[in-house]
Amino acid sequence: MTKPLGATRRAVQQAGTIGLAVVMGATTVPVAATPDQSQTIKVRAPKAFIVGDSLTVGIKSQLRSKLRKHVRSVHIDARVSRHTGEGIRRLGSPAAARANVWLVALGTNDAASTSATRRNVATVMRMAGPKRQVIWVNVVRPGGYHRVNRTFAELDRRHERLTVVDWAAIVRGRSGLLAGDRVHLTPRGNRLRAVAMCDAIKAASRPAAA
Repeated sequence: MTKPLGATRRAVQQAGTIGLAVVMGATTVPVAATPDQSQTIKVRAPKAFIVGDSLTVGIKSQLRSKLRKHVRSVHIDARVSRHTGEGIRRLGSPAAARANVWLVALGTNDAASTSATRRNVATVMRMAGPKRQVIWVNVVRPGGYHRVNRTFAELDRRHERLTVVDWAAIVRGRSGLLAGDRVHLTPRGNRLRAVAMCDAIKAASRPAAA
């Protein structure tokens, strides 16, 4: 049975819309799927682990700065040209084991394979276990990746502990965010991506009980 979309998604969308509106001016943009009520978990005292590729390398300092007041700790493990398989192996590291929110910003260097996307998400959700929230940023690049993003949207609906940040929707129809290769980002695009990722992490958390 497909679960309804979660309270986490509602918070991601609301926080992301506000944050992105600040960056973009009056324009607001979607950050996650259309929300509804559900059982999506929210972690206490969030400790975040972010795994990514060159798109994350470019915004590491922004992520740390924006998250500093909102999480107990943040560890960013990013490398240029990283494939999802390598990134998933990094989720077995001690730093990832200490985190209760995983943000996966991978897929840009993979083939546009829906079956591989399903396998990768299934592996990460299995590794995450029942008490860890997983956030995944979908993919923007030429070459059929809309099919991969449709798969991410389907998996977002299916997995209670998964929230997909809809980076493709943020970028769609807006100029000045992507560099000439239509993959890497301009300074404005970097700022927007950092806001979307940080808002997703903040929305997945709630203050610890007194």
